[in-house]
Amino acid sequence: MSTQVVLTLLGLRATQELKNLLENKHLYQHVTVNAGEILKQQIEAENQTNLKIYLGKWATEELPKMRFMLTHQPVQNTLTLVLPNVSLFCRYCGRREAFAPIWSNDVASPIVHGGRQIKLPDGFQIFFLVYECQRCFGKPEGFLVRREGWILGLHGRSPIELVEVPVYVPKAESWLYRDAVIAFNSGKILAGLFYLRTFIEQFARRVTGLTGRVTGDEIMDAYYKALPAPNKDQMPSLREWYDKLSEALHSATQDAALFETAKAQIERHFDMRRVFEITEKSPAPEEKKPALAANEARKSNQ
Repeated sequence: MSTQVVLTLLGLRATQELKNLLENKHLYQHVTVNAGEILKQQIEAENQTNLKIYLGKWATEELPKMRFMLTHQPVQNTLTLVLPNVSLFCRYCGRREAFAPIWSNDVASPIVHGGRQIKLPDGFQIFFLVYECQRCFGKPEGFLVRREGWILGLHGRSPIELVEVPVYVPKAESWLYRDAVIAFNSGKILAGLFYLRTFIEQFARRVTGLTGRVTGDEIMDAYYKALPAPNKDQMPSLREWYDKLSEALHSATQDAALFETAKAQIERHFDMRRVFEITEKSPAPEEKKPALAANEARKSNQ
């Protein structure tokens, strides 16, 4: 029957989108199950006019009231959301691994408060899903997925997402890089820009050996001057991206495109440091003196 075909196709599409949500999306991002496209195709495929009318009425009046049943395999005549295995970054294995569902619940069904059951809007559900790495069988990961109509949104993770950091990102400052990406992925673009700028500033401070009350501009200038002459002009300039990130922060501009471009160029800079085998070793005390002397001279003239 056409309704059974629609339910089966919707379940398959919802399962695909749930997999996409868990593998590729971040907090407060969402995916859409294109129910309209499936319904249109099935209505057009019907040869009998009365069945077309019935299917259209069913899709308008009955289908929106249906709730997804969380299952491990499709169930006939039921709107099912089959929980897929997913590929996630495992914090214990240190790489992406296969995760399998080990527990799930529709936490919004039913809701009882003060001895009475609360009626929920049609098409509204909240799923709590628990997954476990199939390589190390370490501590499980939890996800809170919110359904509104045909939209599935990722509204919670336990523990918070662990971002995979490129191997060429300096380990000492990698936590700032990771927090920049997490903030950006969670929709906090201004915070992401701040963390990204702090990441390159703290790296430059460490490798130049500058301490105390030194401005970011002075740190980045000293870093640029310390780079090997044959290589510096071939690498994206951290000093340039520090300035661009600072401009966005001073004007409180939540520029997502700037973050993505700056992140890519900053990553390229560090990758080229690896290729050119540029050491992260801080300069010896005698090597610091020219930079520190210039800084003191500037302050004395103010």
